[in-house]
Amino acid sequence: MYNEILRLKDMLTKANIPFWWKPKHFDGYLLAYPKKDAVICSVIEFSNSYGSKGDLLEIQGLMTKEEMEQHDDDVLGYLTAENVFNRIKKHWDVSSTEGNK
Repeated sequence: MYNEILRLKDMLTKANIPFWWKPKHFDGYLLAYPKKDAVICSVIEFSNSYGSKGDLLEIQGLMTKEEMEQHDDDVLGYLTAENVFNRIKKHWDVSSTEGNK
């Protein structure tokens, strides 16, 4: 149960991308990707998150303009670990080149 967020956690660890981990988020998990003291993207997977029934993730942050317009919401669900990892890695790479980690 909730394997996708554990896969994301492993992917971020292997890529040396920092994150905060909360193993007791309701009946699941919360992972947050920070920049200094702010959270850039939070990722959740628990019984009431969007996509949890299919072992998929819900995020807040790092959504495209189109996604925010289409969903008229500040969260997006039904995402794979690869999809979320690619969003975070893209932001991390840009921040690294700008010196803003």
